[in-house]
Parts: sequence; structure tokens; C-alpha cells
Amino acid sequence: MTALVRHFLLFSVLGTLSLGADPVASVPSDMENAFGEEASARLDAPKVEWRAGRETVVWVDRTDDTNSRLMEFDPETGSRRMVLDEHHLTAVWGDRSGEVPTLEDPVWRPDGAAMLIANGEDLFLFDFAAETLTLLNTGVGVERHALFSPDGRRIAWVRENNLWVYDLESETEIGLTDDGSETVFNGVLDWVYEEEFSGREGRAFEWSATGSAIVWLRLDDGEIPIYHLVDLMGTHSTITRQRYPCPGDPSPKPSLHVIRFGESSAMGTTNEIVFGEPVPYIPRFGFTPGGDLWYQILDRAQENLRLVVIDATTGAETVLVEESDPFWTEPVDGLRFFDDGSLLWLSRRGGHTHLLRFQSDGTFVDLSPGPWDVTELVGVSPDARSAWYQAARPDATQRRLYRVDVDTGDTVELTSTSGTHTADLGTSGTKLLVSSSSVASPTRRRVVDSLGSNAAEVPVEHPIPRIDYADHRFGEITDDDGITFNTMLLFPPGFDESKKHPVVIYTYGGPHAQVVRDVWPRTSGIFNHILAGRGFVVFALDNRGSAARGREFEGATDHALGSKQLPDQLAGVEWLHSQPWVDPDRIGIWGWSYGGYMTIYALTHAPGVFAAGAAVAPVTDWRLYDSVYTERYMGTPEANPEGYAAGSVLDDIAKLADPLLVIHGTGDDNVHLQHTLQLADQAWRAGVRFDLMLFPNLTHGINAPGSHLQVFSAIADFFEKHLMETEAKEDR
Repeated sequence: MTALVRHFLLFSVLGTLSLGADPVASVPSDMENAFGEEASARLDAPKVEWRAGRETVVWVDRTDDTNSRLMEFDPETGSRRMVLDEHHLTAVWGDRSGEVPTLEDPVWRPDGAAMLIANGEDLFLFDFAAETLTLLNTGVGVERHALFSPDGRRIAWVRENNLWVYDLESETEIGLTDDGSETVFNGVLDWVYEEEFSGREGRAFEWSATGSAIVWLRLDDGEIPIYHLVDLMGTHSTITRQRYPCPGDPSPKPSLHVIRFGESSAMGTTNEIVFGEPVPYIPRFGFTPGGDLWYQILDRAQENLRLVVIDATTGAETVLVEESDPFWTEPVDGLRFFDDGSLLWLSRRGGHTHLLRFQSDGTFVDLSPGPWDVTELVGVSPDARSAWYQAARPDATQRRLYRVDVDTGDTVELTSTSGTHTADLGTSGTKLLVSSSSVASPTRRRVVDSLGSNAAEVPVEHPIPRIDYADHRFGEITDDDGITFNTMLLFPPGFDESKKHPVVIYTYGGPHAQVVRDVWPRTSGIFNHILAGRGFVVFALDNRGSAARGREFEGATDHALGSKQLPDQLAGVEWLHSQPWVDPDRIGIWGWSYGGYMTIYALTHAPGVFAAGAAVAPVTDWRLYDSVYTERYMGTPEANPEGYAAGSVLDDIAKLADPLLVIHGTGDDNVHLQHTLQLADQAWRAGVRFDLMLFPNLTHGINAPGSHLQVFSAIADFFEKHLMETEAKEDR
């Protein structure tokens, strides 16, 4: 395949990309239905959860644009009722000044009798019995990550990077810290911790089980270099400063602080946990049921992890578990302490991630033995006799639920149907809220007993975009080295095996992620179905490095991002070439984020293999991405210069011989625009051109009303031009 003669560099802003037709006028109904301004909200299903302190299920119904409703379902009676709506909130608030809160993301008091709600600026407490709505915040600023203490007496929140506690009895607010700033974060994660370590969506404090103590993480970003996000849309530019560590840069300086309360509302003394050595990362921490403090400490290379417990009475430290991995190791979310000194812990030390029960003497029992990965510890019964977990069984495309007796290891499968099953354990430990879906079946939610039977269907509507969904086929291919890869195909309507069809490969390729999953599609997956509806065969392959295939498969790309993954994708291309219904001259590739990187890497390191590629928000050089993620898989540039050089696409852009479309938000705070700009700089110097579409001030997800319609319409039009049109093919 020769280079395009008429290959051009096009800078475009939202709504002005010209790829042969007006992007809005030519949008078919399926694209509009999925990604139009009115349809975009339908992609997000309601958050369904247990009501705190009860065995009922709640969610916010937003089907009425003028009146969101808090709904409740009782699985015992099968009844469904409205608990509260925004009209009632307005009536309760009356003629008081200020904006009435919405029902978005309520935070429940442990007894379920009250909840916290916000209006974006202020925080309110709604008491169901009293039917009162109380404004809680007393200071200036926005309260974030508000959380009740387990005894319901206090609320902790973060404001202006300081941690505060509000005592409900005395109606007083006390600041636990006062040094929060642009560079100091108390009780809240900075950008890189939230992006790479967050198990709490930004919250960085935990209550003890009794509510008598609180521990928080303090991060000092003072030594981290600043990246400037520039807004050019006004008369004069404005700048947002972001502390963003690249590989080899200084990291955030973490410290842990704890305070214990008396029986009164008075606060005790704040104690800083003093470490005997420099601490690179503290990604997880909390309290044991007995009130001892625990934390996980991770070294800078992210090859060694320790679980440490501090005795609340003596202050003595004990290392309970140590994990070492020549590839990398990561924070463990699946852990549970037992009264006998044992604990549950997720570990891949045996080659697959399994649920282990560690004894106090350091020995352990594997509770999930077999050639599969446990993907989540769902919960443990109050009597500590049973545990529930999710596993990638019988293969990595699936997610099934299991119950195990933690004493005997006896295991029962709770979900035998194909697809993806997730669960949330109720407070009594006798019921599970199970969500299930597959490529062919939208999400349904059921409340089941602890053995997965006696199901009660939760009557909540799952949003389903009005498009034609393609027929699919899961499969496997094996390369010349005997490595097997999971694949998925989507077929156009009326697929005819006797004809040659264009193919679009959808890729991500990065560590941990999977694109070949038996789960109901969301944003990119929906677009792939639309591509199939336009006449393309869509193909996906999970290369080495992807999740749920065990330690060796996942770690094969260690210190070699890009160079070890591309051969796997090319094995997929070779298989496609062997199929009589594939036109080998009309194979395209696209992806977002890491998938955008893989797209450009494929076009520059295998020129002529692909007829066109589309990359959204791509990494172009790992030296420009954040330190925590990149060093985990690549080490530092100083220690691994060859890997960084081999993984970059900047120096190889001169090899680009096929049409490339790059789409990027100028406000991307994850993969900065500098990746694309440095690519463009190298491209023009090499005399290479590519198409470029920019979205001013939009971030990594390019998420604004109507923006996804423009993104996906541009990609679809691009592939139609270069894979469908005979004239374009003849020009090459």
C-alpha cells in the first residue's frame, strides 16, 4: 500500500471538520439516536444501590427531565414506591433563599433515615421522619466527598483541600487541617493519585468502624512540575495550573494522620504516622474492625507492596503481607480482617489473581484455585463464614459470581449464564444485588439470596440507545508462538460470506483493560455496532498485557509498551487475511487513549498494513505521560531508555504511509495536547500530513452535549472515505 498522494493536514474545531460531507447533515438516525444531545444522557444507567441500614434497593429515576425521583424497591414484597422527588424538596425548602438541592448522588446515613444531598455549591441534610431540609455548610467553598461516621454522629468532608468534621449534635464544624492549598491535599487525592490509585473516587479519608477515629492521607505536591492548560477561547488566554509528574519527576509526598474522638464532640490530638524510611506511595489505608490502623506501602518501582498494621494501644507495627513481582504489583482492594488475626487478600503470587486467606503465622490457603483470575472480592458475611467474589471464568470474556466457605473452601457458582455479573452484598449478608448483562442482553438487576436463588427483578429501566445492534461472534486465534488470543467480531446486516468486506479493528491494548468482553456495550462499543450497521466488519483482539489472563500474559509487555503488543494485533490481521470474506486492502484501525496510541503505533511500525487509522486522545511518547502509570509498566526513562525509545511514535512518524485522523480535546488533563502537538511538529518536519480535529477546552473523554456525535461521525465518515469509496482506494 503506497502513501496517499492527496494526504492533507486539517486543523478543525468542533463542527467544522470537512471530510467530504457536512458532519451533522450526513449523520444517520442511528448515530443521532446514540450520541445526539438528547440521547447522550440515556447511555448512563441509574446508580442502583442498597439503602443503608435496610434490605431495600434505591435509585434516582430521571425519566422526567423536570422532576427526578428517588425510588425504592422492596424485594420481599415486590413493591416499588417513590420515596422523594425534587418537587417535594422544593416544597419543604419553602420560600427560603438559596438554590434547592437535587437528588444527584445522595449519601446515606448508616441507618438509612437521612441522607446528604447537594446543589453543587452547598450541602444539605434531609431527614425523612422529620421531613426537614437543613443547610449544613458554614464556610465558603464546596464540600466534597462528604461521608457519615458509622455511628451517624458526625460527617466528614473536604473543602479547599482541608478536612473538616461536622458534629450533628452540637451543629458545629471543626477543621482538622488548615494547610490545604494548591500543592497540599488533606483527605482528598491529587491528580495523579486519583487517576492511578483511586479506589474511592478522590476521597482520601476513612472512619473507624465505631466512628471514634478518622484517618486521612496528606499529599504534598510542592516539588511536582507544573503543566499549563491554556484556554484560548476568550479575548485573552487564561491558564489552569496542573501539578503533573512525568516519568522520573518527583512524586507526591504522602503522610498519614489520625485523630481519635472522645464520647463528647471534642476532638482528640492529631497524630502523624511516622515512617522509618521514605515512603514513595501509600495507595490504601483504613482501620481494622478492632480499631487498629492499617496501610499499604508501595515502592517507587511498584514491584513491592507491604500491608502494615499499627496497634492502636501500643503503636507497634507489624508487616502482615508482602508482595513482590518482577513485573509490577498494585494496591489490593480485596481485603478483609477477621477476629482471629487472619485476613482475606487478593494476590497473583501463584500466577493468577486468587482469593487467599492469610493466617496469623504467615501461611495462607487459596480459596479460589484454578487457571483463572479473581477480579473482585464482593463481600464477606457478618459471621465471617462466607465470602463472595467475581472471577473471569470459564474464560476471560466472562465474569461469574461465586460463594466460598472461608473455612472449608467449598465453592458454589451463583451465576451460570454467559455474560458479565457484578454484585453488591446487603448489610445482613443474606442478599445480593446482582447486575447482569451480555453483548446480546442489556443490563438487568436482581436481588437474590446468598446462594443466588429466589430472584426478585428490580424494576429499573436501563437506557438502551435506539440503534440496530449487530450480530456478534466470540472466538480465539493462535499465533505462530502458540499464544492464544480472545477475539470478537461484529457483522454488518445481511452479512454475505461470499463477498469481500471492509474491516475496522477496534483496539485498546493497554495493561489491565479488555475490549473482548461479554458485556452490554457502552460508548465506544455502541459506536462499533453503528460501524457494523454501516457495512463494516468490526474486529477486536485482546493482546498480551490485557487483563484476566494471568500474570505471565499480563506481564509480557513489561518495560516494552507498544513493541510487544503490536505483533499480537498483527497476528489478528494475518488471521483476517485468511478469511475469504475480508478485503485485505480495506482494513482500518481505531482506538481512544491507549487505543489511540496503539493505532498510531500500528500505522508507523507496520506501514502499509492498514488502509486508515483514527486515534482519539492518543499518547505519542511515554516520557510525556504520568509517572505512576508509566513507571509501573516501563520503569524510568533513565533505567529503560531503549524501551521508551521503542515505545514512542514521534521519531517514527516519517514512516506514516496511510491516512490518519487524530482527534483531541485541548483541555485534556490526562493525555495532554502536547502529545498530539509534538506529533504534528515531527510530522511536518518529516513532510508527513494527517487529519486533525480539535475540541477546544474539552477533556480526555471529549464529553460535552453533542460532542460524541461529532467525534464518532468524523471517524465513521473517515473510514467510509478510505475503506468504502472506490475512488479513494484507487488514489493510493
